[in-house]
Amino acid sequence: MRRRSEGKYGALARSTLCVAVLWALSAGVAQAASDGICHVKFGQNLKLIPVLTGGEDMTNGVITPGANPPNTISITASDHNVQICPSGAATPMWTLGGDVPPPIIRRTTNPDSNNQGPTILRFVNNLSEITSNQGNGDNVQGLGGGTQTGVPGNHSEISIHHHGSHVAPSSDGWACGYFFRSTNDGGSTLATDRNYTFFLRENDVANNTGGERGTTEWYHNHRVDVTGHTAWRGLAGGLFLIDDPADPQLPKGPAVVEGGVNKGFKYDVGLVLRDLAIDSTTHAAPYRFDAQGSTGQTILANGVPQPKFAVEPTKYLFRILVPGNARKYFMRLRQVGSSTNINMVQVMQDAGIVSPVNRTEIPIGIAERVGIVIDFAPFAGRSLVLQNNDTASGQCVPGNCTSNTRDIMRFDVGTTVTQQENINVANIHRNVPNNVSSSPFYIGNSVQNRAFRFSSEGQPFWTIVREDKDDADRIMDCRRYDADPVVNTVEQWTLHGVGNWTHSIHIHDVDQVCVSRNGVACPASDKFKEVWPIAPGVTFVVKLKPTDFTQATARTDTSGDPCLTSSAPPDNVANTSGDCSNTSFGTTGFGHTIPDDTPAYNGTPQPDVSAANNIDGETAGGRYMLHCHVLEHEDTAMMTQWRVKSASNNGNTRKAFGVLGWRDFG
Repeated sequence: MRRRSEGKYGALARSTLCVAVLWALSAGVAQAASDGICHVKFGQNLKLIPVLTGGEDMTNGVITPGANPPNTISITASDHNVQICPSGAATPMWTLGGDVPPPIIRRTTNPDSNNQGPTILRFVNNLSEITSNQGNGDNVQGLGGGTQTGVPGNHSEISIHHHGSHVAPSSDGWACGYFFRSTNDGGSTLATDRNYTFFLRENDVANNTGGERGTTEWYHNHRVDVTGHTAWRGLAGGLFLIDDPADPQLPKGPAVVEGGVNKGFKYDVGLVLRDLAIDSTTHAAPYRFDAQGSTGQTILANGVPQPKFAVEPTKYLFRILVPGNARKYFMRLRQVGSSTNINMVQVMQDAGIVSPVNRTEIPIGIAERVGIVIDFAPFAGRSLVLQNNDTASGQCVPGNCTSNTRDIMRFDVGTTVTQQENINVANIHRNVPNNVSSSPFYIGNSVQNRAFRFSSEGQPFWTIVREDKDDADRIMDCRRYDADPVVNTVEQWTLHGVGNWTHSIHIHDVDQVCVSRNGVACPASDKFKEVWPIAPGVTFVVKLKPTDFTQATARTDTSGDPCLTSSAPPDNVANTSGDCSNTSFGTTGFGHTIPDDTPAYNGTPQPDVSAANNIDGETAGGRYMLHCHVLEHEDTAMMTQWRVKSASNNGNTRKAFGVLGWRDFG
């Protein structure tokens, strides 16, 4: 018999009224807003995203170089009217920096030999509309007074997650805390800004320099319950690029500067693909919560609906991200008027360069990133269209595929090359950790196996089931974690999908190595990632090794700011009816929000986590998220936590009361 482990929604999840309200409400809201077309396909040029490399501030779309120390970048979150439709009214959005998508951050990795110090991202929250009518039915953020399910609380705070990076939990954008409020929210005493510390360091068996390998990462708001709403309105999609001198030569070309603003490099282009439902008359884009996943008919590339892009007849690297909310893309490239797919070479996965893979169709789900090289040389003087194959299996779940969503953008190929680089794509290769025991890059034998199933399980919420433990449905609970690996040990996790959805399953903290897909060898395109496309009936087995970069090693000064070191998660309490908004949180003298309860610990504390040293068990470890990145699934509530422990007998094991009494969820 399946037992339900109640999470943050508690008794609410058991209510038949909640079932009816949630699904009916989502359907009703979806019908309330217009989803029209306000543009002419291929009528606008692609917008190149501003690139910040260090020292800049970006506020309301204005970039000020030299406003910060060279290792610091500041970005202000604010309401801004963004010109998405080519004419007429601009679209009110919530932005990071004053534009959609947010600016690209580009930094060099930090190997032992360099020791350049951490990269600091400072975010200031000056959002306004998000603070309106908190706590009543007219709240503009989410539904039901703050969340999709009616749990009360102020949800205008934000928490920025650096997706893909190996960071201490205090800078990971924890969904359950370390929030900072808006300057327009006078009802809160939380800080209105927050510094995030990124060391850009990570060791693995194939990368022993100490620096995080070159890759394409990104950043977004991760506040529990309302990630979907805030991403839809613009608080997502910021690319974070890490350059590594150890990488092979990639297409790059000359620097591009437009109006005095750094736009990166000519042949190295960031593409952020998403959809949006826009009222064709008012050009507003209100969030339409759909429990299956919110979608729209307007396809945007870098915030421009179905643009055109003038390219030269040479090789380009496109770093592609889909930030959400729910539409998956099956990308194919065709010459105008042709039905033949053109070869694209995938050279990067989520975790960076692996080996080149020739592909004529590239699926990319929510939060995944791919780096693809397109050689335009054979097509000089012609036009190619990047399409979304809407006939692919799973493409139109939850629907909303029309002729409007088929084309993404057009490439118009010129006849001259500014800088000939002679890139040999076959040489774009890096050794990565693998599961071949005879390989010098073998990740190691697993000491713990765990199995997770992702499904709705017939409930009004999307759930995560621990198949290897108790087969109990789990919905997000900020007080619980469902795995507790020991630092520097290898674990093997089985990720299994059922139903009719492809879930994009994201595991925070460290990159993972594919062991198998459906019991056979992993696809060449999915070997080293941290977002796994779990299609219906698909099972990925992956390995991960939480390394020794934990909260304790994240201290950068002696000021005593706990947000630079550690704070305990919410207390281990029996009441699981609420989320973090009604869990007791406190503030420090530095203005940061931290949980002010101390968990109970089982087992004998290690010397380094003794009370005498004024360090509790979380200091030597920390909590990270595991969740579906289809954002409406995450919000309702396909997300849980896992904790890194410093030793096997250290740390608390969350207990919850079920039909068989108190049970461990270690």
